[in-house]
Amino acid sequence: MPRHAHYLPHGVIPAVLLPFSDDLAIDEKGFRSHLRDVAATDGISAITINAHSTEVASCSFEEQRRVLAITQDEIGDRLPIVNGIWADGSLEAARIARMAEEGGASALLVFPPAPFTLQQSPAMAVEHFKRIADASSRGPHGVAGGIVAVAMGPAGQRGTRRRNERDLRTRERLCVEFRRT
Repeated sequence: MPRHAHYLPHGVIPAVLLPFSDDLAIDEKGFRSHLRDVAATDGISAITINAHSTEVASCSFEEQRRVLAITQDEIGDRLPIVNGIWADGSLEAARIARMAEEGGASALLVFPPAPFTLQQSPAMAVEHFKRIADASSRGPHGVAGGIVAVAMGPAGQRGTRRRNERDLRTRERLCVEFRRT
């Protein structure tokens, strides 16, 4: 159960960095210090962990769980925690979502699997988000339910203006379809 059970994502929510030691283990002391520094910033409404800035793609399931536990211990009493959900498949993403919820995350930031950047169908993205929502008590209610779904692909990152606009329209359709389910 999250410490901030009624938190709805809003405002400024920085994604923190995750330092590593020379042997590529999590630098817990450095991470705790960074968390305290960021949490002391006036005006933020939450902290995001296990996202791109914390090298989530390089972290094992257990390391992601440890990042959440450290964050809860260090700042969880003061700020809600938004936990990123990044995995190559929907089943693993659902497992991570359950772990994040059990670990007290107040919201989930869901990233699509890497194959979605190859212009897979919008229905695949909707199914991915639904599977994660079903694994969580938050349900498929978009932001209001504590799940922030991010549908992104190469067009939104480095494409032409026309492709970027098409990508934005696709994301809008995905949000509408997701909220209807």
